[in-house]
Amino acid sequence: MTERTFGLAQPRYLESASMNGRERMLAALKGKTVDRPPVWMMRQAGRTLPEYRAIRAGRSFLEVMHDPAIASEVTLQPVRRFGLDAAIIFCDILIVPAAMGLNLEFIKGTGPVLGPVLRDAADVAALKTPVAERDYAYLLEALARTKEELAGQTALLGFAGAPLTLASYMIEGGSTRTFTELKSFLFGQPEAAAELFDKLADAVGDLLLAQLAAGADAVQLFDTWAGELSAEDYERFAMPYNRRIIARVRQAGGTIMLFLRNGAHLMDAAIESGASGLALDWRMDVDTIIQRLAEHQDGSAPNVLQGNLDPAALFAPPEQIRERVRRLHATVDGRIAHIMNLGHGLHPNTPLTGIEAFVEAVKELG
Repeated sequence: MTERTFGLAQPRYLESASMNGRERMLAALKGKTVDRPPVWMMRQAGRTLPEYRAIRAGRSFLEVMHDPAIASEVTLQPVRRFGLDAAIIFCDILIVPAAMGLNLEFIKGTGPVLGPVLRDAADVAALKTPVAERDYAYLLEALARTKEELAGQTALLGFAGAPLTLASYMIEGGSTRTFTELKSFLFGQPEAAAELFDKLADAVGDLLLAQLAAGADAVQLFDTWAGELSAEDYERFAMPYNRRIIARVRQAGGTIMLFLRNGAHLMDAAIESGASGLALDWRMDVDTIIQRLAEHQDGSAPNVLQGNLDPAALFAPPEQIRERVRRLHATVDGRIAHIMNLGHGLHPNTPLTGIEAFVEAVKELG
C-alpha cells in the first residue's frame, strides 16, 4: 500500500481478521480502521437465491414483505449462505406511497403499479400523512426480529427511496423509460411538485428514523432515478429534500448512506449532501471521486465510499471477478474507508458462483 492520502483521513487494513461483520461495517461507516473492507450487496435478499424462490412459491411479493417472520427469514438467507458483513431488511421503497393512500401492486412481467396517479395539486393535497409506527409496523417488527437473530455479529441496514424516485412512481404509475409525466409535473407545476416533495421528505425521514429505532445500525437513501435530471434541475427539485432527510437522520445520531444512480454529474451535490457516505454506481470513477472528496477539508464530506462493481461482472468467470475486486481495492488504496458492494442491485439470474467469487475475493483482501 502506498502512502497517498490526498488530504483524507487514511484508514488502514489490519493484518489479522479481528472483527466480526457488524464491527467491521460500523467501523468503516465511521471512516475507522478495519481488517478488510466489509462486503454486502444491494438486492442480496431475493430472486437470486433458490431458498427465496421456495418461500415465494404460492406467495406474492407483498405477502412476503408484510409478514415480519418471513421478511426476516428472507433478509437472513444471503447472510447465512455467503457470510456477508451486513444484512439489508427485505422490503420495498414503495411502502411510502402506499402509506400515503396509493394502491400498490406488483405484477409479474410489469413490476410495481401504483394508482391513482398524481396529476395536479389537488391530488397532492389528498395524500395521507403516514404514521411510521402504525403504517410500517410489519417492517419494524421484521427489523427487530432480524436484529435479534443477527446477535450482534452482522450489521443490519434499513433504507428508503428518495423523494424524486418515489415521486416518479407516484406520477408515472410505475416504471418508465421516458419520465415524461414526471418531468411535465416538475416543470409545469413546480408549486405542486414542491408540496409533494415536502410531504415525501417528511414521510421518508420518519420512516428512516423509525427503522433506526427498531434496530437498524445504519440506513441508505436510494435515489434510483437521480440521473434523469440535469445537475441544475436536480439541485432545484430534489437535492434540497435529500439534504433535509439526511440532516434529520444525522441530528438524531444516525448513519446514512446516499445512493444516486447514474449520478456522476451530481457528485458535487452528493458530496455536499451531509451524508455519512456515498454509494457509487458502476459508471463512476472511484479515483476521481476520492480526489474530489479530498478538496473538502472542513470535515463535512462523506467519510466512506461504497461500491461500485458492475452487477453484470458477476456473470464472468470467478477469477475475472476476483481480479476486478483486487483492482477496485488497489484503486481505493486505503485513501478512504471503503465498503465493497455492487454499483446497483443484483440481477435476478446472477449465478451463485459469481456471487460467491465476489464475496470470497473481498475476504481474501484481509
